[in-house]
Amino acid sequence: MTNEIKSVISKLIPIGIYDGSKERHRVKKVKNSNNTYIKKNEKQKENKFSLNNANNYVYLGSTNTSLLNNMGITLSDDGSLLLIKGKTHDLITGLYNKHFKGGFKYNVFNIESQQGDNMKFKELYVDPNGFLIGNKRSENKSDSAEENKNELYKIKFNKVEKDYNLNDSSSNSIENSFIVEYEKYIIDDELKQDLSSINNIVELKESNVLKINREGLDLSVSLKDNMLYIKGLPKEIISSDQVDSGKIEESNVVEHREVEHREVERKEVEHKEVEHKIKIPLKSTDKILAIKPILNQIQLVVDKGNKIKIYYLDPLNIFSLKDYQYEVTRLKQEPPLSFYSMVGENHYNNYHSGQPFSTQKIGNFSSRYIPLFSSLIDKVRISIDKTKQQYALKQYKSMASNVAKTVDPGFRGVVSNIKGISNSSTSPCENKFKALHSARINMKEADQILSKYIKGVKNSKTAGEVIYSLVKEMKEKSSVSIMDSKGIRAFFSTNLMSLNANIGVNAFILASYAKTHSITLSKNEKNEVIFSFINKKGINVSAGLSGGIAGCEKKWIGENVSYNATTSLMASVYLSINYERQSDFSFKIALDDVVDFIDKGMKFTYEELKNNTILNDNRDISLAISADMRSEFNAGVNLSLGNKTQMSIPRNAIGINVVANLLKLNFNINKFFDYGEISEAKKKKVIDVKLFEILLDAYRDLKIIPSKTNSTKANNWLPLATIKNIEFMFQKKINSFFSVNIFNSQKLKDEIEFENKRKNLKGIYKRVLKINKLFDENPTFYNVNKNISKLDGVHLTMLPNKKLKNKMKKDPVLLNEMEVISNFDKLKGGNNFKNQFLLDLEARKKTLSSQEKSNKNERFKSYSAFQYKLDKKSEIIYEKAREDFNKKINEIMENKNITNDDIKSTLSNLYDKIKDDFSKLKYQLSSIDIMSISELLEKDKSIPLVLVELENAKGIIYHQIKGEIKFSYDEDNEQLDKVSTNYYF
Repeated sequence: MTNEIKSVISKLIPIGIYDGSKERHRVKKVKNSNNTYIKKNEKQKENKFSLNNANNYVYLGSTNTSLLNNMGITLSDDGSLLLIKGKTHDLITGLYNKHFKGGFKYNVFNIESQQGDNMKFKELYVDPNGFLIGNKRSENKSDSAEENKNELYKIKFNKVEKDYNLNDSSSNSIENSFIVEYEKYIIDDELKQDLSSINNIVELKESNVLKINREGLDLSVSLKDNMLYIKGLPKEIISSDQVDSGKIEESNVVEHREVEHREVERKEVEHKEVEHKIKIPLKSTDKILAIKPILNQIQLVVDKGNKIKIYYLDPLNIFSLKDYQYEVTRLKQEPPLSFYSMVGENHYNNYHSGQPFSTQKIGNFSSRYIPLFSSLIDKVRISIDKTKQQYALKQYKSMASNVAKTVDPGFRGVVSNIKGISNSSTSPCENKFKALHSARINMKEADQILSKYIKGVKNSKTAGEVIYSLVKEMKEKSSVSIMDSKGIRAFFSTNLMSLNANIGVNAFILASYAKTHSITLSKNEKNEVIFSFINKKGINVSAGLSGGIAGCEKKWIGENVSYNATTSLMASVYLSINYERQSDFSFKIALDDVVDFIDKGMKFTYEELKNNTILNDNRDISLAISADMRSEFNAGVNLSLGNKTQMSIPRNAIGINVVANLLKLNFNINKFFDYGEISEAKKKKVIDVKLFEILLDAYRDLKIIPSKTNSTKANNWLPLATIKNIEFMFQKKINSFFSVNIFNSQKLKDEIEFENKRKNLKGIYKRVLKINKLFDENPTFYNVNKNISKLDGVHLTMLPNKKLKNKMKKDPVLLNEMEVISNFDKLKGGNNFKNQFLLDLEARKKTLSSQEKSNKNERFKSYSAFQYKLDKKSEIIYEKAREDFNKKINEIMENKNITNDDIKSTLSNLYDKIKDDFSKLKYQLSSIDIMSISELLEKDKSIPLVLVELENAKGIIYHQIKGEIKFSYDEDNEQLDKVSTNYYF
């Protein structure tokens, strides 16, 4: 039986800007029913959040929807849905707004059905699976419980649709639809929540009891007389790890004991119907106004006298050191987050989250603008947060272990790196049997990573259910990658000669080895989940000579320590050998079969493995003779290790690097095991040799290198232009500059095959290649990726030379959004629709730009992908050229009496004609995809040692479709007629 789903086309109606402050009031009476307030000032200011708004507030980042996940939702006094949107602030702008601009402001919108059939609710909460649940408000005012049964709905926000009919002057409004789905929520009576008495809308005097789960224990939490009571816990219980991961710190012996005796504890649950008080860290003057379940935590709305704050209580953090004396020593102010919010879009890691009832945290500044030390600062801050939590939970052994890890320079990662690098399951695979075996092992490893970010693992979710919950709501063009990479680099350098105090020549060797494996999940239009298991390894060895000149200024000199700043100019000549191999094992599974497929061990029959999987094995070997020149500024602290040896700890450098590959040889082998192919593989070999290829990059560098110096000299020159962390600020390859292809085996193979067929057609191969190149250089469509800041720079036309033309510009009569809205009825016409589209696009651009971040192992970046395709006239030209080319080739192949000169003349004339025709091609803008890349990676990098540096990273990368814009043209395919947009943010 399918649940009833009601799709409602709605509008977002702005109802004003609200102030986050709250007038002082006192509580007259607190009980487990409606709270009654007496205001000190009877005339309450307009646009203040009411107590009803606060009691019903839910942060949408706690739900499993990607749309509006940076907004909050609450209820109006009549039960209508209200959306709350604010602006996130980093430290500087946040302090400025708080102290100099009167505090934070929030835009509030009403969700209004276009058919007038608004659904109204008496309460909202988030169930353990991340669904926003609304309890429908009954029109029946009877006190009879039978006539007022709970009617629950899943509330889903799908997308915001807009159509801009640019040439329709008869219309004076833009079709704007906010699609909301209400799905009947069927749940067992014993799992229903009783929340109605917390709201100002009191239909029944219900018990206000929450039902939650703690590692398989069914608990009930109730609010009585400003205190929380719980039943269902054993008499003694220890708090669990804060992260819902199922993972336990090795140093926490107490937590080990809890897991070992969990079944015993469940049997020890006594007096299930007896309620026991939970001691929570609130002041005696604080009043708990409301409680509700959010995922599997408890949201507390607390009146602190001059303000309302919202806190969150994780049942995993309830502990009892004495019989039935339960305690929570720390409440969080950050809500539990869904996967979509946690991976890269956690707005609560800002100074101000952009939502009311939250606290500003100075420690939540963004470190991405702090040069050189941003990663170290983030690591320390993450550790401090965890240490505070462990201290509050009295997990002293775990806290001590965490502090030790914070000051650890990375040695603990040595064993992990060596073990990971030697792990055969992460190596590239040469056949499907090995690929399937590796995939099964790596899926278990990925489950450990996912379990840190997907809620419910500690509450009996299987690995298949975790994967299913991840991909179920995923849209096409979106994907999730779970990755784990490990690498090691070694460096050795020795001084050959010193020409004077500032000039030296060194010999060096640099070697690196890295392995990465990842699992990428995506979904196609058939609702199938695509699994892609990618294993990759790379080896690089570089050796050569490096010479440099540097000027050093010592800022402070101690007995054994000095601080210096150096401006260096260095050059190197070296030989570099690189080997990379990657295998990609992929297949498709129907969405409804994912749970069983994962939980039953990813089983394939021989025929299924043969016919329903694909394996791609690619090897790339390159050799280069290169010249390198670097100019940089660096600063370091030098430690004297002896009379003639010093060490820079660390050396921090920023600069510009230019690499010229004098000769580059690349050999590529690609094996493709397609459907039905297991033992025999399709092979493709390509050899490329290039002369003089240039690469330019700006970089930052952090390392320790010993350098022998004379203690009497002022300079401590630290050499080597080629050793870098490969953290490019930007990278530009100028492949076309002085680039010469002097050999290509694929071309040779094609030429031989062609010559074997027609021995008498000598000298024409070059002309055939020239014509083919014309088609390659002028495809039927182009993809152009742009920075999100250029999203509103819409060019409707692209020429064959890649030049963009016909830019959409706003009508100068209408200068801003408010003017467009206020004058729309008076100034009808296509220009006004175009203006509104560009203004809306600019607003979307600003929204995404403001969300970009790199903070506390979280990254979020957005971009736009413009798709251009040939217009109708150009399609005809293109097809005619292709037809003429094929026709001429067939004529040549069939005419045995044709001469070589005639063939050359025919192909030359055809080339000239196609080239002239292709100069008339035009590409029209077909669509724009707004995309984002989110990362949540745990990185562990050792402080660079004298000879060896280790680095590993694991986590999740999420590629998400944020919006789709489609452009429609008139019948002649010349004028833009309509723009349709679907936004998911």
